Amino acid sequence: MTVAFKELAGSPVEYYTPEGFRAERRLLCAWDDRHAVVEQLVGNGYPFGGQSQAAYPGRSDVRASRVRCEPFTDDVVPQDLDELTTGLNRYESFARLTIEYELQESAATQQPAPPVELGTYVSYRQDRDYETVALPVDALTWQTEPTATVRSDDVPAVRIPLIVHRWTWHRVARPPWETIRRCIGTVNQGAFLGIAAGTLLFDGAEAQQQYLRLTSLTDNESNWQVSYVFREKAVKRSDGQIVGWNHAYRPLPADDPGWDELVDANGNRPYRAASFAELFRFGTQAVLGGA
Repeated sequence: MTVAFKELAGSPVEYYTPEGFRAERRLLCAWDDRHAVVEQLVGNGYPFGGQSQAAYPGRSDVRASRVRCEPFTDDVVPQDLDELTTGLNRYESFARLTIEYELQESAATQQPAPPVELGTYVSYRQDRDYETVALPVDALTWQTEPTATVRSDDVPAVRIPLIVHRWTWHRVARPPWETIRRCIGTVNQGAFLGIAAGTLLFDGAEAQQQYLRLTSLTDNESNWQVSYVFREKAVKRSDGQIVGWNHAYRPLPADDPGWDELVDANGNRPYRAASFAELFRFGTQAVLGGA
């Protein structure tokens, strides 16, 4: 570091948590040098792999993620501030910088991830959910008393477990807004990351704009973080086949009930199929709605 600084007593503070290592440091520098220190800590950006942010001493995988600047004392330099947008207080002494360090995302993952654009990366989270299905009474009999009547109140709701997949795509320069609109509410056309065709429903996307680089303290570059939510419904039929969102339980004929695919008079299924690979390709519009 080329700017003079000092570490304050009581710093650093380290945290060892189930989510990984993180730390906090408090530094002291001249008030007028604070921007230069911030740029040296995080000014080169927040890329995957953590090669530009300042590393925590002794931990190359832990990088500076946030910096807070505040006056160390209240020795403000008197000056006229006529407009709210044209000036700030100045101080004769020091700025106190509080730096938060976080463990960087690792490129290694056991969960398969979709191929993405160069310079971007994907993180993954999995949750669980379920839906219940009421089986038709006409399809059921009592095993030991086949002639006994099965009433609707006798049939329990069948619980079908669901897997909720969330793939978050980081550092997206141009989110594929049109592809998102086209694919939402569809199921996977073919196997997607090892998940059987027709069993993965695209449930929607969440997007937020993030600042990725401080080329200067007044010039911020930004892009997007896009989280895709998919719901996997994989019903295991008695013949060993796995079926999904377009299947329902068919009661007839009575000697061969089971899970079957629904189609209309034109052969169309309730859920249209689509390729999900294009969700991880840059779109042509830089902003939502194409403005």
